[in-house]
Amino acid sequence: MPANLQRSDELELDLKRYELRRSGRVLRIEKIPMELFIFLVENRDKLVSREAIVDRLWGKDVFLDTEQGINTAVRKIRQALHDDPEQPRFLETVVGKGYRFVGSIKIVGNGNSPVALSQAQSFPSVIERDAAENFSEGATWWKSKPLLVTVIALVLAVLALKYFDLDRWLPRPKVHSIAVLPLKNLSGNPTDDYFADGMTDELITNLAKISALRVTSYTSVSKYKASSKPLPQVARELGVDAIVEGAVVRSGDQIRITAQLIYAPRDEHLWAEEYQRYMRDVLYLQREVARDIVQQVRVTLTPNEQNRLNTAGAVDPAAYESYLRGRSYWNQRSEASLYKAIEQFNKAIDIDPGYAPAYSGTADCYTTLGYLSYLDPLDAFPRARDAATKAIELDPSLAEAHASLAYYNLYHAWNWAESETEFKRAIELNPNYSTAHEWYSYYLLAMGRMEQAWTEINRARELDPLSVIISTDVGFNYFYRHDYDGAISQLRQTLAVSPKFPLAHLWLGRAYQQKKMYAEAIDEFNKTDEALPGWVVTLAGTGNADGEWGHTAEARQVLIRLDQMSRGKYVTPYGIALVYAGLDDKDQAFAWLNKAYEGRNHWLVWLDRDPRWDRLRSDPRFVDLKKRVGLR
Repeated sequence: MPANLQRSDELELDLKRYELRRSGRVLRIEKIPMELFIFLVENRDKLVSREAIVDRLWGKDVFLDTEQGINTAVRKIRQALHDDPEQPRFLETVVGKGYRFVGSIKIVGNGNSPVALSQAQSFPSVIERDAAENFSEGATWWKSKPLLVTVIALVLAVLALKYFDLDRWLPRPKVHSIAVLPLKNLSGNPTDDYFADGMTDELITNLAKISALRVTSYTSVSKYKASSKPLPQVARELGVDAIVEGAVVRSGDQIRITAQLIYAPRDEHLWAEEYQRYMRDVLYLQREVARDIVQQVRVTLTPNEQNRLNTAGAVDPAAYESYLRGRSYWNQRSEASLYKAIEQFNKAIDIDPGYAPAYSGTADCYTTLGYLSYLDPLDAFPRARDAATKAIELDPSLAEAHASLAYYNLYHAWNWAESETEFKRAIELNPNYSTAHEWYSYYLLAMGRMEQAWTEINRARELDPLSVIISTDVGFNYFYRHDYDGAISQLRQTLAVSPKFPLAHLWLGRAYQQKKMYAEAIDEFNKTDEALPGWVVTLAGTGNADGEWGHTAEARQVLIRLDQMSRGKYVTPYGIALVYAGLDDKDQAFAWLNKAYEGRNHWLVWLDRDPRWDRLRSDPRFVDLKKRVGLR
């Protein structure tokens, strides 16, 4: 027994009662960790390999994440023993090899256990023997040694504070925020990663609908998919109290999920469970896991939230797979991937016409294609509206569909009141839906409600702290507040994390342009073009900046290129108008702005905010255009 251990540290393992005790008090250890503990004690002072542990606890042909299982069991043992992995008194880790039990323990009730009798003895230290001799001197020794009694009392008090099992008596730690790390794909096929990612996203969505709990968005947690960072560090980076981690595996028509909940500040295991269901019941499975996690963190649910977690329908497995593939493509956000996503969502709808999320996913794709000017707004936004409306008809509780409908009303219908109503409804249904807060900030900016817009974009950033898109949108907010220095600072921070993100380069270029740093602006536009070759939005911005800078020939060259491109694809007339505005050709600028109005171009929403129209603002034609769009 190490010399620094006192008798209060002595362990007693009762194999008959299947209990581990310290000084007569039973320590709480679950079944698997207890079996591991017994196995290590049986081999005391010997290295036990992780392979041997797997074979002993689960068998050789196990179908689960044994690495995670061992780590969890070891963590639970150490928590019960208050053992420090850096300075172990009981359980020693040999990195990359296994574990060794090195403490003192007394075995009782061993029955048929393979623990040797020699191992069942306790080994008192020199300190313990000295203490025993002192006590044998007589029962009244303490009366003549009051100072020694005081010292002993203080030592006992310190030991009590150090080793008393406070967790047994104190309430479970409060959890107000949570992050679900990407579930591991244990199907043995890397092409099934999309399925594990989709299941993670769906679990997050179900938890995110709980108003009393802050849940980190998928975009941020996805960055930890292959991370080996300690959970407390991950939690600090995401700003959450607790972490959910686990794995998912499919076998035939069945699906299995393992999940565990960790209180991050103390790396304390709170709960673990395994679930297995048929694929057709996957929606119920997702809500069951979410419901159990909510019960463990003990937040208060509204009646509607309770009802949502307790209600789930069935879905055709093939339709669900197509839906998850669609979401995987949607998350990539490129023009090609958006069309692939629509193809997968349409497959899901063909298989199961009543599956509302597939319509909602279609709406998301068309709003994005319209916003990025990849598709004519007259084509993109009505399709988004129809898909979102159908999704809401099938399932009125889908926050994503309400957000898409709000986006349509903002950027195409120019129905400001209805847009705000739908944004608020989306946030009410899913308070943790970062995209709804992000898009609502667009609406508030366009309406000139700057402080509210700032609140919403920061709420989005809180929910999705590692999102490069939201970080860029913070710079976008600075830009439309005409705080160009703030925009430059924010966008430089964004690019420090993601050096090639095209939208950050685009908005940084616009901020430089307003500071009349034209060379720097053009450089940023060129970097945007490198990432998104031939994107009309970038070309128009470049032509506008060249015109303002006095580089007339370069600006007119952009006009020629846009004209050539328009013969084979949609080219936004708003962008052509911007180039003419940079050249100070007001008549042509208004001619193209009118074409933009006739085409319900969504960029017209920013007429009040975009400083590139400053040369035209005093013209009566500009005032008239604003009125037609519905801006004050």
